[in-house]
Amino acid sequence: MMISDFIGWIGSAAFAVCGLPQAWNCFKSKTAKGISPAFIVLWFVGEVCYIAGVLMKFGWVNWMMFNYITNIISIAVISWYMVRDRKMQRLPRSP
Repeated sequence: MMISDFIGWIGSAAFAVCGLPQAWNCFKSKTAKGISPAFIVLWFVGEVCYIAGVLMKFGWVNWMMFNYITNIISIAVISWYMVRDRKMQRLPRSP
């Protein structure tokens, strides 16, 4: 493994795990209250564009894809709870 790969893995791991605490918090609390939908949409668009750019320029690079795929999973978990929150708001409250 080259030093550039090692440094890439460290950076990728740091970026990959940065979204996990929020996803875990949503999972534990069963809500995504307080998270901006615009933030999630922009995060997702950014990840998809980065994935496409990396694949077109470099092909599959493990340490890069680890970051992007982990972030997509975090986005999916947070989005799930955002959608769930919206559905719960629409339900009539029982007396």
